[in-house]
Parts: sequence; C-alpha cells; structure tokens
Amino acid sequence: MFTLIPAFKYGWQEMHKKLWAFLVFTLIYSLADIANSFMMKNTVFSEDMDLMQFVEALPDHFILWTGVTSLVIIIASFFVTVFVLAGLRGIQPMTYLRAKIGRFPIYFLGMIIKLIVIAAGLVLFIIPGILLLLAFYFVEFVLIERDISLMDAFRESWNMTKGFRVGIFFFEVNLFIIGYLLSFPQSLWPDTTLTYAIIALINVAWLPLSWNAQAWIYQFVSENQINK
Repeated sequence: MFTLIPAFKYGWQEMHKKLWAFLVFTLIYSLADIANSFMMKNTVFSEDMDLMQFVEALPDHFILWTGVTSLVIIIASFFVTVFVLAGLRGIQPMTYLRAKIGRFPIYFLGMIIKLIVIAAGLVLFIIPGILLLLAFYFVEFVLIERDISLMDAFRESWNMTKGFRVGIFFFEVNLFIIGYLLSFPQSLWPDTTLTYAIIALINVAWLPLSWNAQAWIYQFVSENQINK
C-alpha cells in the first residue's frame, strides 16, 4: 500500500519543471473536453430513458465527434506519458521522445483496446470495468518504457498491480473528487467564453499534477514488486 501525499507532492514539483510543455498538453485536453460539453449543453436527459431514447437524445454527430476527440486525447496522452516518464528517469524529454517515438503505433493500438475492454466491463454492471481499469492501470507506462509486445504489456500491468489495486482505487477516487470539486462551479456558471477560460486555467494546474502523481505511483509499484 502507498500513501497519496508523496505522489501529489512529486506531481506538484514535476509540473513546474516542464510547465510550458504541460500547458500545451493541457490545452489539448481542455479543448476536447470543452467541445464535448458545448455539444451537450442543450441536451436534456431524464432518469426514465431507455438506451435507445438516450442515444436519440444525443446531438447530431455527437458519437462521431466524441470518437475524434478521443483519438486526439490518445495521441496527446502518448506525449504526456513520455514526458512524465522522462522526468521520472531524469532524462531530457526530447531525448526520451526520440528514443520512444517508435513505440507510438503499439501504444495507440493498446490504448484503443484498453478503452474498449474497460468500457465493455463498465457496461456489465460497472464492477468488472472498475476491476479491469485497476488491473490495466499501467499499460501505457509499460508500453512506452519496455520493449515488449502488446499482450505482454497488459499481462505485465495485471501482475504489477496485484496487491496495490486498493491503493490505486483510492488514488483514482481522490482524483475524481478533487477534479469534481474544481469543475463543480461550471454547472452554476453560464456557458460563456470566460467560463471555458476558467475551466482551462483550472486544468493547467490540476492535470499536470495528476499526471505526474500517477507516474510516482507507477514507480512505487514497480520498485515494490521487484523487491517482493
């Protein structure tokens, strides 16, 4: 088990070292999130809707747009993971990127598979999806850092997270709660340019911190599994 304070402390320290790079990544994430929120702002859902009614209530081209933004986020997440791993290993980010750019195709495929598997698990009464999320939590780190196959990366993450999944779960719960509290005023504010600018500024501080905190946990789990 691990405590979360060192993870967040490390995240806070690292986000300052590559602030401009993280700013670019954060803006990409923010634009994707804002675009999806903007499309959904006039959509009304009710608790008694069945699946078909829910789908019919979605805006035109929403599923296509969500797919496009998801692909953009997957691409951005490759560079984010490379940058946080470079910080973790004490290597210059561009040097590490040049060394790992060849892993991008397998990373891209791995992230699509991971999203599909977890989404399928969430549809099956939610619990299987959460368990799969925890088991495959470090797939992206393993795919970039280690020269192994796609299936071996999923297997490695499965084995790495054994004994640490409860801790990872509470880490994710903390991320959710903090992220929700930071974004909660969005539901009270009108949909204006200022609203979206404030959301982006919040993300600039929060997302890099959480990315680097996740890297710290990856390092902690890796070291402790080796020492077992």
